[in-house]
Amino acid sequence: MRRSTHLICLTALLSGVLAAPAAAQTPIAGGIAAGADFGVLFPDTVFEKTFTLDAFGEYYVTPRISVRGLLGWASPGFENFTEDHFRQVKLLFNGVYNWKRDKWIPYVTAGAGAYFVRTLVAGATDPDSESRGGLNFGGGAEYSLGMATVKGELRWDLVSHPPGLPDASGLTITLGYKRYF
Repeated sequence: MRRSTHLICLTALLSGVLAAPAAAQTPIAGGIAAGADFGVLFPDTVFEKTFTLDAFGEYYVTPRISVRGLLGWASPGFENFTEDHFRQVKLLFNGVYNWKRDKWIPYVTAGAGAYFVRTLVAGATDPDSESRGGLNFGGGAEYSLGMATVKGELRWDLVSHPPGLPDASGLTITLGYKRYF
């Protein structure tokens, strides 16, 4: 009798623990998530393709609509002058709309942000950085792992381009990880 009571309690406990991640597969209103991406930036033709890193946080207004803040970094080299770089730090704010298809969560995103850019030339003193405004549009898909997802995203950044200065616009393709809290 005592052994069966322990078995029932253990079964109930494990069921509760294992069911919790399944319930978290769908974002909930008021929920938050955070994650990181890595990928490739395909900048203006003056620059070479480069590695990019992003970190982000999301707040779910509804299960389908979230607000995202993203901090990104890339440093593409000038074409044929790889010792010279055009460092970019991005602070973006986006609206995200998702829809759920079983374990897949496709989404679209649009937003605006500040792009902090600096041209770094080998052997020269560092110039002041400049701030530019810009818009971004994109989409992607997440695959649910319970309390987390793996994701892929494609984002196009359209950055203001003062005459005579390099263009910071470009296409970014990333893979990443997101965790719900």
